[in-house]
Amino acid sequence: MPFAFLKRKKGRTIFIGDVHGCLAELRQMIQVLRVQPIDRVILLGDLINRGPDSAGVVAYVAERGFECLMGNHESEYLAELDSSETYQKLYQQLGPTLHSWIVNRLYYIESDLFMAVHAGLEPGKHPAESRPGVILNIRTWDGSGKDMKNPQNPAWYSLYTGQRPVVYGHWARAGLNLRPTTIGLDSGCVYGRFLSAWILEEKRVVQVPAERVYYVPPALRK
Repeated sequence: MPFAFLKRKKGRTIFIGDVHGCLAELRQMIQVLRVQPIDRVILLGDLINRGPDSAGVVAYVAERGFECLMGNHESEYLAELDSSETYQKLYQQLGPTLHSWIVNRLYYIESDLFMAVHAGLEPGKHPAESRPGVILNIRTWDGSGKDMKNPQNPAWYSLYTGQRPVVYGHWARAGLNLRPTTIGLDSGCVYGRFLSAWILEEKRVVQVPAERVYYVPPALRK
């Protein structure tokens, strides 16, 4: 007799890190989490690029009514669509409805209990006060946002002084990065590592291993 999981009376808030076209791992994550209609699922952006099925991931997320932030890869897709054969091909796979869905992604989602952004927060500012390029790309902070990758500068999260947990993705090299008030969930699934999720109410991480390495950064290619 199949085992039936009892329906929960109260939904959970579930955040999922960068998927990058890894549809099989996303499907498995949703199964492992036993997501139910009362749960709120928020993906942190970068659904597309580098992995095997960008259009499939977008369709899967949109069809299920999951929430998703704008990531730097979605922003790049929109900015370069007219000039990029790769992105024109992706548009053909998506179609106008899913393309419009990407256009309408938010740059941040917040409640009294959390703040969710793709990459991070500009120190001392609410994301509504920041340039989109900052909250889509920040890793380290130089005081102006001109160089947000320099490892000699402090990580943005080391400068965060708020009390609400900030949940973010984007920084795969840092991997799963759990701190008292910041939760980094890009654990490099597309690089053959893990897809990570964090359940707000339980303060619990769930990980699904990548089926294989889908993408090797140019600097590491022989």
